[in-house]
Amino acid sequence: MKRVILTGANDGLGAAFGELCIKNGVEVVALGRHKPSYECEFVEVDLRNDEQIEHAIEEVKSKYSKFDAFINCAGAMSLGKLSDISLSEAKDVFMVNSIAPIYLVSKLHDVIVENKADILNVVSIMATLFDIELDSVLYTGSKWGFKGASYNLEAEFSKTPCRVITLNPGGMNTSLFRKYDNALDHMADEWMNPKDIADIMFYTLNLPKQVEVSEITITRKTNYKD
Repeated sequence: MKRVILTGANDGLGAAFGELCIKNGVEVVALGRHKPSYECEFVEVDLRNDEQIEHAIEEVKSKYSKFDAFINCAGAMSLGKLSDISLSEAKDVFMVNSIAPIYLVSKLHDVIVENKADILNVVSIMATLFDIELDSVLYTGSKWGFKGASYNLEAEFSKTPCRVITLNPGGMNTSLFRKYDNALDHMADEWMNPKDIADIMFYTLNLPKQVEVSEITITRKTNYKD
């Protein structure tokens, strides 16, 4: 890989993957509200904003049209009682977690195919579970939707050299959950290191093109003691 387009590049898994790319000589074009702290190209976009998304698509096409992978890593968390859900929150969560990444791929489809680029969609372990204890209907619903879309994208790109990879990571030691519930801080040491997941992403994308890993589910070993 020489260049990747990366959403969610400013924090958590996205930042870990972006930093790993830079360390290995891969240019990162970060799409997001804030420029990452590491050295990269930057396209400012709020994935909840229609107009900004359209502008970001045009900027990618005009300035960064040559790339080897498109990584949908941005995510919005929502934790809370079902009765407390607001329409604006529902729209924001589904926009960031499902609608915007699908739309970005659809509008960059021709460029992706021309580049023979891969697509890696970071979904969530929550989109594989049926026994969910957290009050997370918006997050879980949006991730299930994105997982289904990722399967569909795999079919859409099946007759091209482009690979579509669905990644379902489990709990990682990032700020995603803690932004919404400080009570989860005590679990941080039990969570996976996002750098380890980033290593898996980077390795998978660098496999020979004839090797296609369609889906990866990574869970933390809950009973492991160092």
